[in-house]
Amino acid sequence: MNENIIDVLVYLFENYLSEQTNLHEQYTKNHIYLGLEQAGFEKTTIDSAFNWLLSINQPDQHTINQSADAIRVYAPAEMAMLDREGIDFICYLESSEILSPTTRELLLNGLLNLNADNIDVDDLQWLALIILFSQPDEEQAFASMESLMFDPPVDHEH
Repeated sequence: MNENIIDVLVYLFENYLSEQTNLHEQYTKNHIYLGLEQAGFEKTTIDSAFNWLLSINQPDQHTINQSADAIRVYAPAEMAMLDREGIDFICYLESSEILSPTTRELLLNGLLNLNADNIDVDDLQWLALIILFSQPDEEQAFASMESLMFDPPVDHEH
């Protein structure tokens, strides 16, 4: 896996996406592209990151409706890129209702599109946040994911 693509995606999110920038406007995309180059990212990596962002917003004809009691079995390719901690984290996000079955599949498809060897939980958090941000009607899930990532844990004294 090219770890730099995730770095570009995180940089994009922190510096551009969270400002509600429309990446489909040519001037804006060119401006962002130039900013990424000036930040030191390679053109091929930037192109891959933009392609990844566009791919997560394409409707997937293979998505099926799942019942609430369905169990997700991970394919060998998914198991190769995720360790037990990563799978447990995705299960946690689902049980916390941050990820729905649909957004979970978007996350897994996005990981496969990165040709990932080994994704850690930090990468999963960022990719989940970016995917939730990109999806309509996922504002609450996005806010919950953002809170999970950035709000300090509350210490309760006994």
